[in-house]
Amino acid sequence: MTTSPSSSIVPACHKMNPSGGVGGIHAIHDAVTLANWMSTLRLADEEKLGKVFKKYRNERYPVAKAAFATSQMLTHNFGKNLLSVLIREMMKRIPVWVFKRIIYKMYASRPQASFLPLVEDNAPLKPSYQYSLHKTLAINKELAKKATGSSTISNTPVTV
Repeated sequence: MTTSPSSSIVPACHKMNPSGGVGGIHAIHDAVTLANWMSTLRLADEEKLGKVFKKYRNERYPVAKAAFATSQMLTHNFGKNLLSVLIREMMKRIPVWVFKRIIYKMYASRPQASFLPLVEDNAPLKPSYQYSLHKTLAINKELAKKATGSSTISNTPVTV
């Protein structure tokens, strides 16, 4: 393995319980987040590539770490010991308000790519804050302003 910045990318491995497709969901979020940060680079910005990967890691690592911890906890649901049976029985009796809160949290995470026209989000549940989206929109707007002397990039949401 070489040590150049461009060759240090390895495929993401999301070591999580496969139920619910959590690993796949995180892979999509990782791809969108990394693409957002990469969109701020210009052709001659090789030295900034390392900074982009650090920003990506700072944004996604805490999320992946928390998801892994939750996944480890949920693996107990599949055991045959007394604790696993008790956990499964408790999950069957979870109050509706707790279940809704869990579901809302899952569906609030809807990443968007900052380098594409934004899609208007008309869902009743407000999407969770996506740091890379908002930060890279501002960076790209500033880069466009410098390149043309005025802001020509429109990131106004479009209805699909």
